[in-house]
Amino acid sequence: MNLKAFWKCLLCSILLITQIDAAAEELDIQYETIENNQLVGRLWLPDTDKLSPAILLLGGSGGGYENKDAEWLSKSGFVVFNVRYFGSKELPENLVNIPIEYFNTAVNWLDNHRLVNKGAIGIFGHSKGTEAAILTAFYNPLVKAVVVRSPSSIVWAGPGWAGFNESSWAWEGKPLDYHSVGLIDGAIWLSRILRDKKLIETRQMFENALGDKSSVNSAILPVEHIKADLLLLSGKDDQQWPSTTMANMLVSILEDSNFKFGYRHIAFDNAGHRPGSLSKPDDTFANGGTVQGNIEAHNRTKVIVKEFFDKKLR
Repeated sequence: MNLKAFWKCLLCSILLITQIDAAAEELDIQYETIENNQLVGRLWLPDTDKLSPAILLLGGSGGGYENKDAEWLSKSGFVVFNVRYFGSKELPENLVNIPIEYFNTAVNWLDNHRLVNKGAIGIFGHSKGTEAAILTAFYNPLVKAVVVRSPSSIVWAGPGWAGFNESSWAWEGKPLDYHSVGLIDGAIWLSRILRDKKLIETRQMFENALGDKSSVNSAILPVEHIKADLLLLSGKDDQQWPSTTMANMLVSILEDSNFKFGYRHIAFDNAGHRPGSLSKPDDTFANGGTVQGNIEAHNRTKVIVKEFFDKKLR
């Protein structure tokens, strides 16, 4: 098997698993489905007749919807547009070279919505979606506030068919510089999946890849150039990737730059990759953290994020 075929097999297997996991978390709740020539997503409206700030909600590499986050954000008084950006018939099949212009279109659509207070747009990104969140804020000055949970600090290769050989994101038709995990680590990862292992910890694989400073520097997210306030949230025991380390990388960049906006990183003790979704014995990938630690982090997240968006967007 050649290198490209290997990574196709590896990453498509991972994508299928994460899509199944995301589908299993669907809730019986209400939203407006948006499907047109430009965008695919779910629009959640707060229980108010007044104009409200809006949040563009971006999920991770599973490709599904973030219903739980969308629900509590809308109940907190925000118009929430949770977009999909790959993996449906109207969108690219794989998370490969997704145009950042797509998210710009979503931001502009929100800004012109009849129930949105014009000029009051934020982004909430989780996991892989944090890359898109920061890149969108970089390219679109309409974004005034950004929350990234379990963030990346670089552009990683995407879990699409091209996987190892392609960037996740593109701008003006050109792929953005990216970094990949190593072949050996990837092979170990794939072997565990094929042997139907459970609660696989992938953090070390990404930590190893972050040791390649040259590749990391070429793929670093342009966080110091966004024109928005930034809130970073991470779990110190994240077992999917080292989100606390990567959040600290972004903070270091901001500290060393002439960044004119506010920023804050909150790292939760005893919390994993997704606080609020606790690991179950039959999960493919480990979340990390303790039961109590994840519950506390999730509850604090809802309070902190609401306060942040209220302060920056109202």
